[in-house]
Amino acid sequence: MPFRTIARLATLALTVAASTAFAAGDYPSKPIRIIVPIAAGGATDVQARAMAHELQKHLNTSVVVENRPGGNFVIGNVAVATAPADGYTIGWALSAAMSLNPLLYKNLAYQPTDFQYLAPVSKGHHVIAIPASAKANTLQEWIDDIKQSGKPAAVAVSSVGGTTHLMAADIARQGQFKVEPVLYRGEAPAVQDLVANQVPAMSGIVASVLQYYTAGKVKILAISSEERISELPDVPTFKELGYPFVGTYWNGMVAPARTPQPIVDKLSEAIRTVVQSPEFRAKLSNVPDMHAIEGPPEMMADMIAQDTVFWSRIINENNISIEQ
Repeated sequence: MPFRTIARLATLALTVAASTAFAAGDYPSKPIRIIVPIAAGGATDVQARAMAHELQKHLNTSVVVENRPGGNFVIGNVAVATAPADGYTIGWALSAAMSLNPLLYKNLAYQPTDFQYLAPVSKGHHVIAIPASAKANTLQEWIDDIKQSGKPAAVAVSSVGGTTHLMAADIARQGQFKVEPVLYRGEAPAVQDLVANQVPAMSGIVASVLQYYTAGKVKILAISSEERISELPDVPTFKELGYPFVGTYWNGMVAPARTPQPIVDKLSEAIRTVVQSPEFRAKLSNVPDMHAIEGPPEMMADMIAQDTVFWSRIINENNISIEQ
């Protein structure tokens, strides 16, 4: 290779390296937005806003939350995947969006490979809840009432094909009844309709329904944890009731693929620092049954791999598919 060509290639490599280093060193120099693929007001939104508040202290710039609900998290995730890979648009990742959508949609508008994983943040459990005015007081009574009606159980879910939908479908398979998912654009509007008796049941998360349970406005029939949790000592697990469903959902953070590694490293370090901070954990403690997870991007990749195995089995056993 001619010396002149070698020199040009070397200069180009140095220029690229220098510009990447400059970008990372100068980053962030303007506000960062966190796109949350779910409606404002729910437990997920509360966590994202708590993260944004604490993250700006560590990055010395404004961090704002932008809610982009709809399409089973597709709208928000596509917005992140197609954003400039400069670290100024990052995403709040839900386990359903990262693990389930790729299994369920034939022509999904994004793939996990469209993202750089930054860090996991938290995890929690699912419940089945019904209005306080409902006749049933236990999971079995609820199932018996459904069977006697001869109709599918209308159950509110925050996404068709999401973890709450799949849990309800799996319990229905085990209990030998049918479920008709009623789609809401987030947990907050779903639980409001549950309280108002506009929907007869909800498959949701503890964080969304606990305050209404405590106030006597809903009944929680069972929880997906391995053992009973401290916030709900009187609520049995599905497992102890003879329905062996034990599962969690989790939250994490991502950036668009091709985001420069130094920026990814800076964001990951800042997020992990926030997750470990007393300030964030204090705010997280206000979200029922929400447990902090601190770890590197590789931990998120492992969680997605484990989820893929777990939920693939649930999807196959229940013959669930979504056309797109």
